[in-house]
This record gives sequence, C-alpha cells and structure tokens, in this order.
Amino acid sequence: MPLYEYRCQDCEVTTSAYLRSYDAPEPTACRYCGSSGISRVMSSFAYLKSESDKMNQLDPKYGKMVDDAMSKAPSDTYVEHYLDKMVPFSVAKEKGEPYFKE
Repeated sequence: MPLYEYRCQDCEVTTSAYLRSYDAPEPTACRYCGSSGISRVMSSFAYLKSESDKMNQLDPKYGKMVDDAMSKAPSDTYVEHYLDKMVPFSVAKEKGEPYFKE
C-alpha cells in the first residue's frame, strides 16, 4: 500500500496520496487548486540502523585501542573516569594515537 507525494506546479503545494495498490490510478488534479499540473516527487524516508550495524561500522581497531588504553591505567584507578574522557575520532581535537590528558 504505497504512499506517494505529488507537487502542484501551479500552487506549489505538496500533498500525499495513499494508493490502495500499485496499479491504482494516480491522482490527476491538485486537491487545493484543482490544477491538472501535478507531478510525483521523491519522498523522504528514514533509515534506522540496528545496534549491531552501528557496532560493525566502528573502526576495527577501536576495541583494541580501548583495551590498550585501559591496560595503561593504574590498577586502582576508577575506570569510568577514563571512559568519560574518550571522544569519537571524528570530533577529537588532536589526531593520532588515542591518549588521555588529565
């Protein structure tokens, strides 16, 4: 049961049309101004990624880098302190090997 969007070339209003089947007749006139100058436009859509898809897109070395950084911390250190200081590589202020600054 497709949902299509149409834009009127005269009044420039975009409307949605619910068609009960793929071979149902398309609308021939604008609902607002009655013009026959309507055309189907591309609709926007959302794509939600699963948690496993997000994990698969991480840098393959990310887990090893986290483990290496955690192994350098003193054994009596509060681990969450270091995890809170981690940021994604895309927003890091400095490039290069992962590091922590106090």
